[in-house]
Amino acid sequence: MPAPPTNAAGRPILYAGRFAPEVEKTGVPEGWTVLDDREVLPARLAAVERASDLVVLDPLSFPFENLTGALRDVPLILVLPEGLDADFLAAVFGGPVFGRLDFFDRLATSDAAVLEDLRRRYRLAGGQLVRLGGTEPGEAAGEIAALLRAEAGGVDPAADGAGPGVRRARRGDYDAKAAHRAQRAALEPQFAAAHGGRAEDVPFRVLEVGAGEGRRAGSFDPARAEYHGLDEDEGAVLAARAEWPEAAFGHLGADLLFPHKDETFDLVYAAGLLGRHPDPEKRRLFSEMWRVARPGGRLLFLEDFVATAEGAKSGSRPEHVLPVLSFVELLLVATDWQVVMEHVESLRYPDEVMTRGGVIAASRLGVPRRW
Repeated sequence: MPAPPTNAAGRPILYAGRFAPEVEKTGVPEGWTVLDDREVLPARLAAVERASDLVVLDPLSFPFENLTGALRDVPLILVLPEGLDADFLAAVFGGPVFGRLDFFDRLATSDAAVLEDLRRRYRLAGGQLVRLGGTEPGEAAGEIAALLRAEAGGVDPAADGAGPGVRRARRGDYDAKAAHRAQRAALEPQFAAAHGGRAEDVPFRVLEVGAGEGRRAGSFDPARAEYHGLDEDEGAVLAARAEWPEAAFGHLGADLLFPHKDETFDLVYAAGLLGRHPDPEKRRLFSEMWRVARPGGRLLFLEDFVATAEGAKSGSRPEHVLPVLSFVELLLVATDWQVVMEHVESLRYPDEVMTRGGVIAASRLGVPRRW
């Protein structure tokens, strides 16, 4: 059994647990490090930080409570024990494991009914489900290795209809998961504030502008909220529809006019969208977001307000960054000063020294035109 790596950055780690001898017999995937059930003490697990993926083949013996701090940002592929129904799995793993799954984590099993049940219970995206062909641990490891090789090569494993999803971001992306978790931690308290004390029988209507593949759709319970998403990329819209069949996704045209009636939504928000548009288009988006929000509803923005040298070098720097004060002034002018500022918060991403992001929330003023 190979020893745990001292630096696993960019490489997959397979926790085989009790199945390590079987995996060794079947053949360890090239470039992978295999851990058995003696090698998951906290000090040993620290070596898997920044791994491309952590594949847990034996979840019944894995210490999930030790996945803390930066280890939570390693994309997780959890192979479910075969022959157990969703009720039993929920009782065993439940909130501490399934409830902490991120958009970049996945569940794998040969049982399609179990996958669908867990998807609904824990609001998972279609691309988080991996339908395995075999039931033996060695077979499962081989199938997942093939899946990750295909993704690393830019091939869509679901393109032939063999699995859910249409187009996926590279799943084994430590930095993307870390950034998404930081954004989610900043946004979800604002989602809760926008929901407020609404009665359970009153639908909470949400619109995300620039929804992409719907990474944040899982933040809203379909039983309590109507989620809608808009995006300028038609391919992203198709992917989002496949990921979240219970949500509503639409294409945002070049005119940036929303296909929604006035005063329709309780929450209208955008994350990382405005920095991609020059000021005239920002004004159009602000105006449209204000138009479709109900009086008393919330407008919410998560943006980069500081352009970093690292971002410029990597090509990830938004093209039209605005300082916070300029952003707020543009928002006020575009909405004819018919908003009141509710919340401003800075956001620092993991492993970054500079605070470059921020969250701004405002409420729409006015009296409803219709009841």
